[in-house]
Amino acid sequence: MQTFIEILKITIPGLLVLLAAYYVMDGMLKNEERRRFYEMKLNASKILDPIRLTAYERFALFLERINPESLILRVQTPGMTAVDLHVTLLATIREEFEHNVSQQIYISPELWAVIKNAKESLIQFINTYSAKVPDSVPAFELSKVLIETYNSMENAPIEVALNILKKEVKAF
Repeated sequence: MQTFIEILKITIPGLLVLLAAYYVMDGMLKNEERRRFYEMKLNASKILDPIRLTAYERFALFLERINPESLILRVQTPGMTAVDLHVTLLATIREEFEHNVSQQIYISPELWAVIKNAKESLIQFINTYSAKVPDSVPAFELSKVLIETYNSMENAPIEVALNILKKEVKAF
């Protein structure tokens, strides 16, 4: 029995030291893992933040470029008819959109939905008012109707999307 007590006197402190070492090492390893994860996020942030800001800039530019006033001024040429302008406007909007579609991975899904909705609303707006103007009239007539009507809208889809984009950039 005396031997057993002597063995316990040696084993119990050894086990306590082993247990303490385990908890200390476990804490150190977890701290090191958190530090590495933080460093990885920091490095990823250094790379992705400029790319995300570029995506926001490109979508702001996209929305400005498809604003009816700037869009019409850019695509309308002398001698165009209303139907020519209508087709050119829709083609330009789709082209601009396709040019920027890959940037969606850098913005929130909510903002992406708003931008897509603004584009679709604008296309619907152009289709609606183009149907009200005879095809053979000069493009100037259609552009006048589109600009005047769009500028009189209270919640223009492009302006709504731009405001949401600006809010997201500020939060970023």
